[in-house]
Amino acid sequence: MALLAPAVEPQTHTDLDRLQGSWTSVAGPREARFLVAGNRFTFEIVGGDIYMGTLELGRDGMNMHIDAGPKEHQGKVAHCLFRVEGGVLQWCPGRPGSGRRPSAFPLVDDPRYLSFVFRQSRRQTRR
Repeated sequence: MALLAPAVEPQTHTDLDRLQGSWTSVAGPREARFLVAGNRFTFEIVGGDIYMGTLELGRDGMNMHIDAGPKEHQGKVAHCLFRVEGGVLQWCPGRPGSGRRPSAFPLVDDPRYLSFVFRQSRRQTRR
């Protein structure tokens, strides 16, 4: 009588797992970079503002608590809409402190929003 090994359940990744790492914009109003390490983030508009803080994910989207950045946004929360799959991140924050999250993804060239599409940066190995 042969014993069968128990079936291995597929490993699932949470959105937070998929967000980890460095992201570079491929579409949006300006060139930008987004970095996630654990629940910490850095968002940089290249040649412009840099935001840093913590993020939390919920069923409705991402809440970004801004610890550092432009003075008028420090200490505020930006409620963001996001989708991550296949190494692509679609992301649109609401205005910091407004308490509002976009209800749908706007076009990346809509001047009323900061709407971006990011591609996950490939890791470089040292030789």
